[in-house]
Amino acid sequence: MRPGVVLTLLLLAAPGCAWIEREFAPPPERESEPSPAERDRARAEALYREGIRLMNPPPGGTADPDRAARLIEEAATLGHPDAQMLLAASYLYRPDGTRNPAVAAPWLERAARQGHVEAQLQLARLIEAGDGVPREPAWAAVWFQRAAERGSAEAQFALALMQIAGAGTARDEAEALARLTLAERGGVTAATRYREALEARVPAEDAQAALARIQRQAARGGVPAVDRPLVRFAQSALVTLGLDPGPVDGLDGPNTRAALRQFAAREGVTGAAPYAPAMITRLRERMR
Repeated sequence: MRPGVVLTLLLLAAPGCAWIEREFAPPPERESEPSPAERDRARAEALYREGIRLMNPPPGGTADPDRAARLIEEAATLGHPDAQMLLAASYLYRPDGTRNPAVAAPWLERAARQGHVEAQLQLARLIEAGDGVPREPAWAAVWFQRAAERGSAEAQFALALMQIAGAGTARDEAEALARLTLAERGGVTAATRYREALEARVPAEDAQAALARIQRQAARGGVPAVDRPLVRFAQSALVTLGLDPGPVDGLDGPNTRAALRQFAAREGVTGAAPYAPAMITRLRERMR
């Protein structure tokens, strides 16, 4: 049986899949000739819409989960982030209880890099747990922060716990308290007891300053080549490796770049820009 066939109506009720119930507005009319990339996006959107319709037909319609699966998989291949997330979910939430996170992870990452918040959250969870992918708490923190900056209360909570323990990222109780506060406001009830315990240890002025700072750290859309979570990852890794990038705050600056140059020289990484893939890959290897 094709893996995509498990995209059935049952999947629509799986945890974390409520996002597919959104309303779809018709694409705006264009007067100019669309580019090949625009045509691919339009085709992917049409395939995805038809796949969702066949999975959850209107009253009087007939469901066709097999054809829906094929359409959604084609849309995912063309780059549609919601289709990629749904395809990944089909490997994570199968009706028979089996899972294949190793196959789900690449689809999650493709959607996550386009700014899909649920994909970022689920990818971070896989990486943190080493579920189908190498276990990398420090890299999981990057994706938790990206999801948190795009409004995920659950990601705020997960990152707060990492900051309390200093696991995968620098220990920061004031910032953790701020994230717990936002997670609680976002409906994560488990955040309450952690917030109450942490409030007794964090000075009120530090807590207020951290909350104001975190609230300003918002992001939308696709993930840029260098963002706050990536810089924070590099800073945390450099501290762990005995170098001094300055404060672990996600702000790129001369101290961080100097520490990255020291790391590159020590590791024999030549000719790479500070946040080039070769540098980040080597930092990830050293943090595993």
